[in-house]
Amino acid sequence: MELLDPTLQNLLEDLAEQLGHGLTVDSVDGRLIAYSTQDAHADPARIASILSRRVTPEIQQWQNRHGIARATAPVRVPANAELGMRARVCVPIRHGQRCLGYLWIPHGDQALDGAALEAATDASSALARCLAGRAGEREELIRRLLDRDRPGEAARDRLAGLDPSLLGAEIVVCAAVPIGRARVPGLSATEFGRLGTELPRALRADPTYAGGFVTATHVITLARHGGPDGAPRHPAVLDRALRGAARRPFAIGVSDPARFQVEPVRHAYGQARAAADAAVRDPALPRILPWSGAGPYRMLLGEPPLAPDPVLVPLERAGDSAQLLRTLETYLDLGCDVQRTAASLHLHRTTVYYRLGRIAAVLGADLRDGLVRTHLHLALKARRLAAGGVDLAASRSPTRQGS
Repeated sequence: MELLDPTLQNLLEDLAEQLGHGLTVDSVDGRLIAYSTQDAHADPARIASILSRRVTPEIQQWQNRHGIARATAPVRVPANAELGMRARVCVPIRHGQRCLGYLWIPHGDQALDGAALEAATDASSALARCLAGRAGEREELIRRLLDRDRPGEAARDRLAGLDPSLLGAEIVVCAAVPIGRARVPGLSATEFGRLGTELPRALRADPTYAGGFVTATHVITLARHGGPDGAPRHPAVLDRALRGAARRPFAIGVSDPARFQVEPVRHAYGQARAAADAAVRDPALPRILPWSGAGPYRMLLGEPPLAPDPVLVPLERAGDSAQLLRTLETYLDLGCDVQRTAASLHLHRTTVYYRLGRIAAVLGADLRDGLVRTHLHLALKARRLAAGGVDLAASRSPTRQGS
């Protein structure tokens, strides 16, 4: 896969010839972006990174020990014989407050002088412009990536070239819809104009932000996933930026984390749009609504997950799953009437209460909560449809119904 346009490679070759040293450019997560054909000071570490297209974790750890992640000027990294590394200089490639990657100059015993460091620093600015790309190009690429009516692979590859940290990353998609009295929420011409100019500027301060676009009815952003706790930081940053630019609240739908590949990202886009639609229509829901917390709306809005809804999985794995599932479905079918449930199942009411208690414990759910009941009821009916061979995923998907 070709990640970058020829401009970056030309810059790298010109600088390598000027310095008389081989050069590499790595992403912040250690993936190889580009390398020069000049190899006068190639060491085993450089050769291995070219062959494997990334540096090893041990080398990354050694490099990071010398403060390259926070550096704004060239950093000298000493040799490490155990890792097969000669001494080298790291020049951070920064665009605004974001570090897009590192320019590496292995030099061995021939230390770089001030003129060489100045030339490398100047080149890093040009490299940063290549990696960052134009804002308009990034917006168009994201539109193409999310559009099911157009091939998305080329857009995905180009976005990865503009922002190499997306490679191997998980991303979240956020969809924001303005909250208002109109039946069809939308932006005024003034709001649309302000969001188009002010929002990108505000969001660039978020290091996880990967790009987005504004339409007449909604705002879409992509961001790298914020952490393993499932609570990305970007939605809160987006919320503040939207309020500042549009002067009114938005409902924000947040997708599950997805691999930066075409189909997973498009699926995440559908999740975000569906969650935003639910949050703007139901005041009982949080205004910032993760898809994982959308409860029954996961089915009602016609965006089934790639796998069956996981809410029933703990119950299906229980040793007495068949009777628990039957009890729960009967109880919900009969309007949560314990007496009628007991009569239908030919059980004593005490047994029904016991089973309901066990169901609540296994699921970790409060069966007194109306939305929980609705979610479970819909999941049970979808389970019946799936068992009967109905293809839910093929029947409905909001990402196939327009952008």
